[in-house]
Amino acid sequence: MAKGSMREQMPVVAEWIDDLRSAFGADYIDSILRAGMRGKPVFYASENGHTVGTPVPVGVRVGTDARGRSYLLDSPAEVLPNELSKYEARMRREKLKGEH
Repeated sequence: MAKGSMREQMPVVAEWIDDLRSAFGADYIDSILRAGMRGKPVFYASENGHTVGTPVPVGVRVGTDARGRSYLLDSPAEVLPNELSKYEARMRREKLKGEH
């Protein structure tokens, strides 16, 4: 990263992250940020030519359930081998049931 802190380089993103920490708890949000910085496509942000995290691969659709939670719709096992959560698996089954 270039000179200066992330807060200086990405002030809108930093404010948004602060809001998420307030709403959902710092431990939870920080775990998501760390996962994104370690290569998992769970967090990505860009501002002023700076980026942080890992983007969702092109061609992978992300859905949102009734509670506003995101989940992968396409080939999650290929994107995150051996890391398909029980929640994501259930959401995929429910989505498929609703389409028939």
